[in-house]
Amino acid sequence: MFSETNRQRNKVKKMLNKITLFVAIFFSGLFAAHAQEEQSWWNSDVWKNPDRGFNWYPPDAPPKKEEPKKEEPKKEEEKKVEVKKAEVPKDIKKMKTVAEIKVEVNRLRDVAIMNPTQENMYAYLSANQYVMDKSAYFTDMWRRTVWQNPEIDYNVRSPQANFAQVALKDSKNMQSDALMERLSKTHGIVFFFRSDCEFCHMQAPIVRMLKDQYQIEVLPVSLDGRGIKEFPQVRPDNGISMVLSRGRGIDTVPAMFLVSRDKKEIVPLGAGVLAMDEMVERIRVLYATKPGDDF
Repeated sequence: MFSETNRQRNKVKKMLNKITLFVAIFFSGLFAAHAQEEQSWWNSDVWKNPDRGFNWYPPDAPPKKEEPKKEEPKKEEEKKVEVKKAEVPKDIKKMKTVAEIKVEVNRLRDVAIMNPTQENMYAYLSANQYVMDKSAYFTDMWRRTVWQNPEIDYNVRSPQANFAQVALKDSKNMQSDALMERLSKTHGIVFFFRSDCEFCHMQAPIVRMLKDQYQIEVLPVSLDGRGIKEFPQVRPDNGISMVLSRGRGIDTVPAMFLVSRDKKEIVPLGAGVLAMDEMVERIRVLYATKPGDDF
């Protein structure tokens, strides 16, 4: 009896010892794995791990990529609301920029063209009238500002009143006459033409009148070597056309040049048929004024 009891006790002890040993081995494995994981970088010997330097740290774990949230499909009611909002135009009178107004007026015009109902036409014409009212107001403020600020009023420099214009024209004519009388002593006009040119025959009498009235010398140069009624005695082009045109040549006739007798001053007066007062005015402007003097 006693021996049987001892045998049972020994079996229980052996079983407890096995269970204890298993638990000890299990937990020792966990601690060893954890210790090995920490020892791998933070507590390991740098001399035993050739991949680890003195100042190296273990790489951070790659950040988890967040999957983009999928937008829920909009309900049909929400879509209808968005379409209605897009179709409602902004009141043109509440717009703050010219660009907005232009876009809206063009839109209304296109709608009226494609669907010319009375409602669409009224909408476009109302918008257009609003723009015209704005323009009229702008124009009115423009003239008010100009009238009240002489430094920006062109009328101060060039009066538009009829009597002032007549007086200015008379003054310019007197200046032109004095200038032509002075130039007749030092300059001459070179007149290029062709005998078969219709416009040259129209211009020749004007050039002759200019010569007779101001006693200025005229040198007629015929590009085809033949003369015309007002200038039967002509000079052929011996290269003077290249000199006066600065090497470009003369392709359009009639053509006139004001040239000093020493040939140091060359003023192209233009080509085509010109009236006598136009020729005199060109001589005055091109010879006696600087750009901007008359404006």
